[in-house]
This record gives sequence, structure tokens and C-alpha cells, in this order.
Amino acid sequence: MDYHKIRFLEESLAQKDAALKKAQEDIKKISLDLDYKTEELETTRQNLSSIVNKKQLEINSLFKSIIDPYILMDLFGNVIKMNKASIDFFGANNNIESFNVMDTLFHDDYEYAMKSFYQLIEKGTFRNFRTRIYDKHKNLKWVDINCNIVYDHKGNPTLAQGIIRDITKQKLQQDIFDEQKKQLDAIVEHSSIGIVLTQEDKIIKSNKAIQKLLGYTEEELTTLSMSSIIEKKEIDNEEVSNTSTNKCYRSKSGKTIWAKTNTSVIKTTHKNNYQVALIDDITEELQNQSLLLGLNSLMSSILGKTNIHEIAWEITATSAKLLGFEDCVIYLLNYKTGKLEQIAAFENKIDANNIITNQLEISIGEGIVGSVAKEGKSEIINDTSKDKRYIVDDKIRLSEISVPIIANNEVIGVIDSEHSTRNYFTTYHLKTLETIANLASSQLKNALNLQLRIETDKKNKALLKNLTSRNKELKDFAHVVSHDLKSPLRSINALANWIKEENTIHPNKIIDENTKLLLKKVDKMEYLINGILKYTSIDQVNSKKQKTDLNGLVKDIIDTIYVPKNFTVNILNKLPKLNVEKFRVYQLFQNLISNAVKYNDKQTGIINVKCKEEQSHWQFSIEDNGIGISDKYHKKIFEIFQTLENNENSTGVGLSIVKKIIDICEGKIWLTSKVNEGTIFYFTLPK
Repeated sequence: MDYHKIRFLEESLAQKDAALKKAQEDIKKISLDLDYKTEELETTRQNLSSIVNKKQLEINSLFKSIIDPYILMDLFGNVIKMNKASIDFFGANNNIESFNVMDTLFHDDYEYAMKSFYQLIEKGTFRNFRTRIYDKHKNLKWVDINCNIVYDHKGNPTLAQGIIRDITKQKLQQDIFDEQKKQLDAIVEHSSIGIVLTQEDKIIKSNKAIQKLLGYTEEELTTLSMSSIIEKKEIDNEEVSNTSTNKCYRSKSGKTIWAKTNTSVIKTTHKNNYQVALIDDITEELQNQSLLLGLNSLMSSILGKTNIHEIAWEITATSAKLLGFEDCVIYLLNYKTGKLEQIAAFENKIDANNIITNQLEISIGEGIVGSVAKEGKSEIINDTSKDKRYIVDDKIRLSEISVPIIANNEVIGVIDSEHSTRNYFTTYHLKTLETIANLASSQLKNALNLQLRIETDKKNKALLKNLTSRNKELKDFAHVVSHDLKSPLRSINALANWIKEENTIHPNKIIDENTKLLLKKVDKMEYLINGILKYTSIDQVNSKKQKTDLNGLVKDIIDTIYVPKNFTVNILNKLPKLNVEKFRVYQLFQNLISNAVKYNDKQTGIINVKCKEEQSHWQFSIEDNGIGISDKYHKKIFEIFQTLENNENSTGVGLSIVKKIIDICEGKIWLTSKVNEGTIFYFTLPK
């Protein structure tokens, strides 16, 4: 080995020894540093453990100090931890048994709770979540829940914690308060008296009554002040909290409205107080006072008068002046011609000699006046140019009001007025004219009756004489029927029964059949005679009218007549009490119900009785599901001795008696029917 190589190896070895020495020194230094760090870490661990223990004590202390129920649970509702308040509330302890909060939910709130829980997971927190749950006594409680999600070190939701607050009492109190507020709002909103809330004269709130009275919407009124809608304001004492005065208001349309106004001041902690005004419309009351004076004057002027024209002239003059009409005309029904005639008018309709110009004569149903007379109902025509019924009198006018004069439920005339402008007449005019018409009707009727009395007396004497004669003939006829016809009929009946008895000794089929047929005809003849007697005597029996309960009367009939077991008679609604001749109305219902049972070929018979109230009368109906009546017999069946085809059981008297009773009661009778389906008899009786 040469010198250079040995030298190289020695130098390399020296470098290696130096490097090793330095590495050993570095390791020693690192070891010392590591020992120091270990000692420092241990100190830190001990400090951290102390802090954790301290925080744990603080959390446990805080956990125990929470008054409201607290729950820590997994994301499936299983409780992991709960405080004493929670254990007391639910009556469950997760340390002893498993407990899931979902089991306490009220079933109707379950879907809502699940949706809210998903939102909790998504957002991380949920505040003031309200629901219903069951406590340990199974009582349903309203609760307010505040909760949040607990995340792991990776940020994934793992647990949920929340505080539950029982708000059942608060909820009940709030519900009561809300209900009372609704009731108060409803009372205010639906009050017939106008109510306005103001502050410093500015309208803040109003109800429907004042909005309707003044013609403004709620929004429009909030832009106004009270002083802007008061036309004439009384001087109020501002020091007094409650004042009551009559004030004149101006509506949106410019109409003047007088109202009794009660104002109350509501004092607040603020400087500006509120005022509540209760506004009660007394316009009509004041008008009525003026009207009453006018009507008293009218009654004084026509009282005792018997001349139709004098009464009518007084009415037209008073009406026109009282209501400020341009004209006023009275039409009176002429019973001879059946037409309405102008008998009195005011100013523009009369000439210098107080004679009606262009005196009209109108048929019932013709024009506006004729329509009012026909229907017996008042009318206001706001624009006559749009009404085809309008008849031009002395000149064209654009408004018309027409009111019937009714006496004893009969139209005897019409009060009519026209005006040059459209929409002139109001409901006040209508009510006033109706009042005048009612007051004048009896006077006009008495005067009219006085005129007709002499002629009527003559006619009545002739009619009475004729009626006396016919009644005598009817009584004589009834005597013949009851004695001269019944006597031989009884003999025939006795002879036929004798033949029938003799035939039992030596039976003969032909004799037996003929005897049965003969007896059947005798029975029918007796029914016919009895029917004639009833028909002739129905209007001869005089009895006083009495208050009769038709409901009880019909039930008595159903109990009295023969109704097969497979038949039912139904009273579909309560029948009225009417002032009638009881025995006649009894016969009326008895005949119709008996016929409905008698002429029914169905396996199950149904008869329905019901009524309907009309303005002047009651309408009754008796419906059956029987054989029905062909249209060609609808009038014929009400005539005496008229029967349906091939109907041996009918005498043809029953429905004629019904018709006669209806005529005596001043009613009407008619029917609708379908063959093999049934019949409905309708009839009316006056109230």
C-alpha cells in the first residue's frame, strides 16, 4: 500500500471521528432539550387538567342551576343527559331508563316538529320553537324550545341540546286576550253606531257604521280630520272628558247628516291624548219629528171628511209641500171600469180653476202606476228614460215614485209623484208616502164605500132575496134526499139481505153474485146521498173562527182515518196556527188525506203534508205516490158527481166538498200529477 493511500485513509478516519464526536454532542444536547420539554409538557398537562376539572365543575354547577328543563340528546331524540327540572317535568330519568323526547310530542304537532328538527340540523340553531308535549301526568303542555346542534371535531352534527320552557299559562292568557280582542273588534266593527278614534283632530281609525254613514272608505277617512267633516260644530268644553252633543256632519256626496255625538277622552302617558267619538245618526229622528207635525195636520184636515175628492186634494197638497215635490197625483180605482183614474193633483197638474189637466185613466198593470197597483208594492224609478213602462203625463220627468193605497189588503189607489231630475227620490220619501198612504187609506176607503153603499145595498137586497129562495130550495132538496130517497134505499137493502139469506138454503151462484152487486150499489148510493147532504150543508153551518193548531189537527186526522200498515203519512214541516172554522178545515184535510190513501196502488204508500208561508196566505200541499190523475181530469174532479174513468169507489162528491170549503175560506186549490207516479194537491188559506 503506498503512502498516498494510507494518508487518505487516515484523513477520512479523522473526519469520521470528528463527525461522530459532533453527533454525540448534538444527541446529548437534544436529549437535554427533550428532558426539558417533557418536564414542561407535564407541567402544562397538570395545569390543563386543573383547568378542565375547574370547567367541569363550573358546567356541572351551571347544569344544576338551570331552572327550566334541559336535555342533551342524539339526532334521533334519545336523551343522553337531562337536568333535575327535566326529570321532574317528564317523570323520566335517562340514567335509569331509555327516554326519547319524540314520544312526548302531541300527535297533531309531530309533522311540524319533524320539519323544524330538519331545519335545526341545517341551520344549527332554532329559537322560540313552540309545540305541544305531554308531561309526566300526561297533561298536554305548550312549551317554548330553544336549541342548538353540537358538532364533533370534524364539524359534523352529532348531538342536539335545548332548554324547554313551559308556557301553557302564558299561552292560555294570550289566547284569552286574543279572543277578547277579536270580540271587541267584532263589536266595534259591527256596531250600528259609528265609532271614530282621533288624535289631535286627525282620524286614526273608524268602523264600518261611520264609513257607511258618511260614504267614505276607511283609507279615505284616515286622510281627513274630524273638523273637516263637521259642518256645524257645537262649542265643547275641552276640560270635560266626556261630552254629548248633536252635530251636523257632511257626507262624501255632500249630504247633511245630523248625529248625536258622544266624545270620550282617553288619557295616555304621552302628551297627546286620544278621543273616541260615538256617532249615532238622528237625521231620520229629526225628520220624523217634522213629519209627525205634518201628518198630524193632514189627519186633522181629512178627519170626518166623506167626499173622496176633498180627501184626495188635501193629501196631494200636504204630501207635495211636506216633501218638496214638483207634483203629486192621486189615482183611485174605478170599480165599474176596473181602471185607475186621476182624481186629485198638486199645482203643475191643475189649471187656474183647480181642474186636472190631461186627466189620465190607466189600466191595472199598465205603466209604472198600473204595475204598482197590480203588485201592491211601492217603486222608485231613478231614470224614467230607461223604463219602458213610463207614461208621459203633462211633461217628461226623469224620476218617479209610486206608492199603492191599500185598504183591507186591497189596492184602491196610488199616490204618484215625478221630478225633473234623475235619482231625486229617496227611501225617506218612499217611507213618508207609504205612511201617508196608510193613514189616508181608511178615509178614502170609507168615502168610497159611502158612494157605493146605496148601489151595493140595492144589489144586496136582490141577491139576498135570490139567496133566500135558493136556500129554501136547497133545504127542500136535502129533505127529499134524507127522507124520500133513504127510505126506499133502506127497503132495497133489507130485501137484498133477505134474498141473500134465502139463497143460503138453496145456493145459487148467479143469485149470490147479483145480490152482492146489488148491496154494493146500495152502499154506493148511500155514500152518494151522504155526500150530497154534506155538500149542500157545508156552507149553511155557521161557526165562529178560532185559533186552530193545524199541526195537531192533521195528527188527529191521521190517527182517526184508516191508514194501512204499509202506508206512512208524514208532516214535513211544522204547520201554522190559523184563525179558522175548525170543522171545515178538518173536513178539508180529512178528504184530501183520505183520497191520497184510498187512490194509492203502490206496495208502499207515502203521503207528505207540508206548508209554505207567503205574504198574505199559507200554501199547503198534500203529495202522494198513488195512481195519479190525467191532465184532462184536473178541473173536472172538482165538480160534483164527476169521477175518474172506471172508478166505482168514487161518488164524485169528496173533492167538490174540498173545493167548496176552499171557496168559503177565500183560498185557491190546484194540482199537479203524473199518471202512475202520484199527485200533489196545493191549496191556500188566508193568514
